[in-house]
Amino acid sequence: MKLTDKTVEAAQCPEGSKDKLFFDETLPGFGLRVTASGTRTFIVQYNVGRTKRRVVLGVWGRELTTTQARRKAEALRGLVRDRRDPAAERKAARAATLAAEAEVKAAAASGAYTVETLVADWTAGHLAARSRSYRERVPAELRRALKTWLPAPAARFARTDAVRVLDAVKVLHGPVAANRLRSEARSCWTWAVKRGALAVNPWEATPRPLARETPRERVLTDAELGAVYMAAGAVAEPWGVLVRLLVLTGQRRGEVAGMRWDELDLTAGTWALPGERTKNGHPHTVPLTAEAVALLRTVKRRAGAVLVFEGPRHTAFSGFGKLKDSIDAAMAATFKEAGKTVSPWTLHDLRRTMATGMQRLGVRLEVTEALLNHVSGSRSGIVGVYQRHGWENEKSAAMRAWTAHVLAAAEGKAEAGDVVTPIRRKAAR
Repeated sequence: MKLTDKTVEAAQCPEGSKDKLFFDETLPGFGLRVTASGTRTFIVQYNVGRTKRRVVLGVWGRELTTTQARRKAEALRGLVRDRRDPAAERKAARAATLAAEAEVKAAAASGAYTVETLVADWTAGHLAARSRSYRERVPAELRRALKTWLPAPAARFARTDAVRVLDAVKVLHGPVAANRLRSEARSCWTWAVKRGALAVNPWEATPRPLARETPRERVLTDAELGAVYMAAGAVAEPWGVLVRLLVLTGQRRGEVAGMRWDELDLTAGTWALPGERTKNGHPHTVPLTAEAVALLRTVKRRAGAVLVFEGPRHTAFSGFGKLKDSIDAAMAATFKEAGKTVSPWTLHDLRRTMATGMQRLGVRLEVTEALLNHVSGSRSGIVGVYQRHGWENEKSAAMRAWTAHVLAAAEGKAEAGDVVTPIRRKAAR
């Protein structure tokens, strides 16, 4: 039979038997084990020489669906075709993990398990699946705050020490930064406690430096948005292009600053970010309007350059503070002539401004979130599992609508109209 959710639910273990195997008729080796208690577990069976191997995929209903199990089975069958042994590899990986944990425990017992070792192990073990920017930023923040403690045994770091560190960060960088550090450090120490490397987590009982963080709500007005876009045109190249792309695409500043030439297809008008470069680890394709493509074509590519906005040391641009100051100065001059002032804003506010502006233009929330590469909100939970539509056409149309709105704001014209209405009507038919 073919394994589907319907046939899996109907499969029964014969009375008096411990369990029964059912194999899929379309995918060799993909099977279902039904026990007398009613548990249904997906497996993959294959041969290595004359030896039969089985790999457990997961429990139906509790851990994965039949479709998800089939995809896993297909991937494992591919490994087998490449003459690999998934079961042996899993066993070796488990053994390596146990050996690493035993080494951590031994180091901790001998006093050699330092705070630096803890941070390094946590980075390699716990943050492996996070984005590259997160893996680089968070450990660096921990090391900076715990600089004097790095060579000391982690077991000696007590709650009073944690409080002193948080107080120092609060004074130097503010309560929000202290909150972030507390969350990151608590996660790091919890990871070590769960693996038996440490007995207690000194960060658990520390007070929050700020009882409650207020979410940022700053959205630039159309006049401010237009002023940012125009001010960017006066900034030295290619940094002005970088700011204008932040305005036009709404992507995160780190992702734009780290843009690579091999991610761009200027002929097709697309920018494809791999999962390792995005905050949530999901690959993300950004449609580029004609205006965005024209901006990128003005950037002179240095010989051998990998990055579009490459700094003098062949690294991604990081001088956002000075760049923002230049934009602010140009905006202040513009608004001063009109007898107005600009409220404080950040580059990240441009992303929120685009999200809010697209709602005003009539763009569907799902399309906006797809453009921003958000997996929360309308794309979370069961919807995120079963809704796989990529919204590519809608994303392109929405980006054109937003670009038209930005250009209209830059020229001081009235708000752009609802230019995405035709798409909604088309979808409704």
